[in-house]
Amino acid sequence: MQTLADLLAELKRRRVFRVAVVYAGIAFIIVQIMDGTFEPMGIPDWVSRLIIILLALGFPIAVGLAWAFDITVKGVVRTAAKGREEAKAPPRPFIGNKTLAVVAAVAVAVAVWSYLSKGEQPGPINAIAVLPLENLMNDPDQDYFVDGMHEALISELGKISALRVISRTSAMHYKDTDKLLPEIARELNVDAVVEGSVLRVGDRVKITAQLVGTQPERHLWTDNYTRDLVDVLELHSEVARAIANEIKVTLTPEEEARLASTRQVDPKAHEAYLLGRHYYGTGLEPDLKRAIGYFERAIEIDSTYALAYAGLADAYVILGGYHILPPEDTWPKARAAAEKALAIDEGLAEAHTSLAMVKSWFEWDWPGAEREFKRALEINPNSSDALSWYADFLSAMERYDEALSQIERALELDPYSFNVKTFKAWILSHAGHKNEAIQLAKNEIDSDPDQVNPLWYWRLANFYAGQGRYEGALAPLRTQINLMEGDVSDELGYLGYLYGRLGRKAEALKQLEALDELAAKGRYVSPVTRSLVYIGLDDKDKAFACLDKGYQTHDGWMSWLKVSSSYDTLRDDPRFADLLRRMNFPE
Repeated sequence: MQTLADLLAELKRRRVFRVAVVYAGIAFIIVQIMDGTFEPMGIPDWVSRLIIILLALGFPIAVGLAWAFDITVKGVVRTAAKGREEAKAPPRPFIGNKTLAVVAAVAVAVAVWSYLSKGEQPGPINAIAVLPLENLMNDPDQDYFVDGMHEALISELGKISALRVISRTSAMHYKDTDKLLPEIARELNVDAVVEGSVLRVGDRVKITAQLVGTQPERHLWTDNYTRDLVDVLELHSEVARAIANEIKVTLTPEEEARLASTRQVDPKAHEAYLLGRHYYGTGLEPDLKRAIGYFERAIEIDSTYALAYAGLADAYVILGGYHILPPEDTWPKARAAAEKALAIDEGLAEAHTSLAMVKSWFEWDWPGAEREFKRALEINPNSSDALSWYADFLSAMERYDEALSQIERALELDPYSFNVKTFKAWILSHAGHKNEAIQLAKNEIDSDPDQVNPLWYWRLANFYAGQGRYEGALAPLRTQINLMEGDVSDELGYLGYLYGRLGRKAEALKQLEALDELAAKGRYVSPVTRSLVYIGLDDKDKAFACLDKGYQTHDGWMSWLKVSSSYDTLRDDPRFADLLRRMNFPE
């Protein structure tokens, strides 16, 4: 009866162990070469997986052949049975000690090469940027469609709490850039970037996306997706899920449900919605009104299209919040649109943010506003808009540490955004850090005077005035008025405030006349804006009369009464405390 020792001896005699070792060594060499070359060459992962499977399947075959055959200097011969004469004196084997030594040496050399060639080992991907998508239609008139796809993909990825996703404003900073990916990654502080393209032909749309790791640079994934336009919302979610799967991000059950929850949309309604978002993005009055027309068109086509209602709410929030139209003509419409959007789809962060704005700037429902802000950030923790507005809300509540924490988070997501930066400066000023606010404004102005947003000059004027430097505030405010296009009623009111504080009464009164002229032309002039002129002139009775009208109309700027230094001369008046009480400000 053959013992285990006999079996092992026979395996040794037939050189099965030797073949197994050589096979394993060669397989190791192949795998190391694949690991070091396939990824830089962009060879798909499935090729590597196929080779590994073939190598695994080949192992038992090699061992079986080693049992049955032997490779000698005379060629392949059948292994003689034990006891035969040739078994006692086999020809010199081909796979001998020299072969083992060569294989071992090559394996060690390849292992060292593989280790050194990898250099910096890639870490986990926790932050990502989606660069502007390429318009393969070669038609600039289709840019709005491509930009809409870009924004939607960022929004879908933004729902993943384990990822930091750069906002679209900052991602667009790299449109048509010559910068290399590692440089972009360093500037945005991300671990990977997504590049891609969009092609629309008829009622079909194709998006191609590739994921590139940047620490170190390495190709991770490429795929393309083609869908009918009616399924375009599903397309966004599918690409986001594929990226999350590739970088091995852990999704919460709620996030998985959100990414999987899609619906079909009428292509014409979606087209109108994208055009609305395109014009909304400029922030200019004529474009905001055009945006409203497109959002309403989308709703006419599909009355269940939640995104169109959310867009409509956003547009009315800007028109009301920045004194472009009267509060009564904007805030109620913003609320109705936001509530309709949420009734259709509760998981829209944009609609929760708009509703929060209504509750804070119009209704002065401070607890309700905070609930909506927090819900928006639960749904999309990467929304720089929600973070910025929430930070502004916290500042108005005098919760400055929390406000600065939120705005710093927003800056990590949107480092090139004017809105985020100006919110930070605004909050610093409210919190008593006016020198820091001034320096931030100066840095932005000095970095590119020809391209700077004119509103930085108004911010600088406000910060100077907060320090009592009224004369110094005049020059930047006048610069801002000269650069502004469209309505400048708020700026004229603040100019009147500065003249009044400087004792230049006649010039302050001229600003009131200018406001009257604008009102006569049909422009909306906020009573809060008028109040500033009277505060500058130290006419408290007229200032409170204007503020009381602002209270009656629920002017959005009333939300900053507690923190704006412009109202400091009114704070000791009992009427001011009563106004704050009526507005439900927390004590």
